[in-house]
Amino acid sequence: MNTVRIAGIAGALTLALSATAGAATIRLAPLTAPLAADTVSATLSGCSAAASVAAAAPAVLPTIAASQNITGVTAVRVALDRRGTLTGASVLASSGNPWLDRAALSAARLSRFAPEVRNCERVGGEYAFLVDFSD
Repeated sequence: MNTVRIAGIAGALTLALSATAGAATIRLAPLTAPLAADTVSATLSGCSAAASVAAAAPAVLPTIAASQNITGVTAVRVALDRRGTLTGASVLASSGNPWLDRAALSAARLSRFAPEVRNCERVGGEYAFLVDFSD
């Protein structure tokens, strides 16, 4: 199982999930930046962690899209509760292709998430689950 961890509370780290042809790159980025005071106090206390995602399986370029040489990036809005449970997923920014958008939504729904920790408390939030099918 591959895990993506966010480098900082407001930053994002990219991880190529598979070297096989047709595999996508997935990133998780916060949709809202934390307040500066939250960032400073969390850093000083040493009790902070960015949200993370463990992809259940790599998002793979759908066969029909691959046969037509279609690529793109889909951003899926994922809402997490304080336990990291996915409470909602919808297309935030379409790739322009319904097959890619469906594959990205499916990857988001099959993934497991860990919530962000701020000031030693787990917090829910909304994130952009970015799936790049052009790699």
